Amino acid sequence: MKELWRQHAFRWYWLGMFLSGLGDQFGWMGLTWFVMKKTGSPAAMGGVVLAYMLPAVFAGLVAGVLLDRFDRRKLIMVDNVARGLIYIALVALLLVDHVPLFVIYVLIVIAGTLSPLSTAGAQTLLPRLLADKRHLVKANGVMESQWQIIYMFGPALAGVLIGLIGEAYVLLIDAASFFVCALCFSRLPKEMTKSANPESAAQPAQIGLFLRSLFADMKTGYRYLFGKKQMVALVLFTFLFNMSYGPIEVALPLYANQNLAGGSVALGMLWSSLAIGALLGSLFFSTISWRIPLGVTLAGIIVLWGITTMPLAFFSRLEVAMIAMALAGFSYSPYNIMYRSYLQRQVPDALLGRVMTSIRTITGTGMPAGAAVSGVLIPTLGVQGLFGAGAAVCIACGLLAFGVLRDLESPSLAVEERGD
Repeated sequence: MKELWRQHAFRWYWLGMFLSGLGDQFGWMGLTWFVMKKTGSPAAMGGVVLAYMLPAVFAGLVAGVLLDRFDRRKLIMVDNVARGLIYIALVALLLVDHVPLFVIYVLIVIAGTLSPLSTAGAQTLLPRLLADKRHLVKANGVMESQWQIIYMFGPALAGVLIGLIGEAYVLLIDAASFFVCALCFSRLPKEMTKSANPESAAQPAQIGLFLRSLFADMKTGYRYLFGKKQMVALVLFTFLFNMSYGPIEVALPLYANQNLAGGSVALGMLWSSLAIGALLGSLFFSTISWRIPLGVTLAGIIVLWGITTMPLAFFSRLEVAMIAMALAGFSYSPYNIMYRSYLQRQVPDALLGRVMTSIRTITGTGMPAGAAVSGVLIPTLGVQGLFGAGAAVCIACGLLAFGVLRDLESPSLAVEERGD
């Protein structure tokens, strides 16, 4: 572990992602709470998720090409500055008494379109920042623990701040975090972040050639993906797993407000419980030598998520819901570490941006699709009925994954160098 923190580039990378992630928690809480107050409509809340996630998924194809052609550090900086300005515009609109919801959606769509430059860019940049690639799983474990720390404190703090200063000013904090993140990434060494394809980096000078080659370059990621049967199976089940998370994203604010009668503070406590469990899970995973095959482990995590979220369907007590969310977080936290490390090791660096964003056009539609379906089903099933249905589907998918993923190649995912 000490080897990671001794690296100047990794420290700036970690700080930028930490501050940006914390700001995102404030921003997402502020937006969803505003829409709930303004409309009271589950469908409108699902629309917010779709407005951000779906453009991000499909814009990711172009982002993947750009990330493989240009300096990834600069692209991340451009995205953060642009989204900071968009969130300032959102703040200005929220301070106006009568703002059409579609205007908010338009700005959210633009922000979502830009976001893959950072989300995919950060994942493709990480392997380049490590002096020793054997530390890749360790670095992903540190980043996963970071996300859980953010999720642990961010939602609860955001819930309190929404009550004190309002959702508009909470969004302003998010805007500031984008600018700070851009500053942190400006400190990364340029030689570590330049394009892995210097010959293609020169192509944009010929605009016509660049545009003609863009579509062909976008197909490269899919060609690589669909040439790997094991990877396709993993991506499919990750899509289904993400879809099972959709009901949580949409129904949890309603559950906290209606079933628990706890408002934004209860919602923040539920999200923080999920994060505390996930942090403990990622720390536990980082301290043991994991011997169970990769495919079996990932299938088991999917099943456990369904089992641990099932209590939300039967209980309307805050303490029970918090325990369920904490157990759910503990069970799922190793998934991203193992899944992300597998992809980063299997895909050549020169193709990493295109392949990762091609995969995200599949897996990234899972959560917004689940959210959209949830918004439609809540009036029929109710909030708790939706939780139960989502958990049952997740368990069924996980059981199927045991058979399909059992032979998934495991590229030495045990945590290295216990003496760190």
